Amino acid sequence: MGWLERIQRPGPSESTDGATDESPPPPLERSSPGLAALFEPLSEDGLHSVLDLGHAGQRHLGLLSRYAQRIRFAGLIPRSADDEEWTAALRSVPPNVDHPYDVVLAWDLVDRLEPEERPQVMQRLAEVTAPGARLYTVVDTSGAATTRPLRFTLVDLGRVSQQAVGPPEPTKGQLLPAQVERVLAPFQVQHAFTLRTGLREYVAVKR
Repeated sequence: MGWLERIQRPGPSESTDGATDESPPPPLERSSPGLAALFEPLSEDGLHSVLDLGHAGQRHLGLLSRYAQRIRFAGLIPRSADDEEWTAALRSVPPNVDHPYDVVLAWDLVDRLEPEERPQVMQRLAEVTAPGARLYTVVDTSGAATTRPLRFTLVDLGRVSQQAVGPPEPTKGQLLPAQVERVLAPFQVQHAFTLRTGLREYVAVKR
């Protein structure tokens, strides 16, 4: 059960007058065994269909183009707590009828959802994906009371850059592995990786 180990994060720094420094941390580039596992069985034939819930970037797009003929960036991650509810936002993502999505980059979607939103959101993702579709997501396992929304950018197929943006927000509560498995249904967890940064990556396949 070594992959369940958690690593303590240092707390926020304090200035000399005792005030907490809330400035966003610099971008972090890290290895991503989860992304490597997501892409490993895929063929570089350009025939896949990718739904990325984040924003487009040139290098990011170039890497996905090695695998996908169809790529849709939903632009939903990161999002503010003031934005519309997730279920409504995902309704604006139309199904790809001719070639349903077979890869979903959900990033920290699960951490951003309210408990009551999770079943509806996962049902919507199930509606727009093909049987056997592969989904990648990451959850915070640090146990911190607050977290910042993250912007993710693919650097390579096994590396990602993450940038904290916006003010800290209350977490929705730490999700244990068994809870994540229930949340992701009808996607079934195939791989899980615990990182030194206090994150855990999941790769799940639609049953």
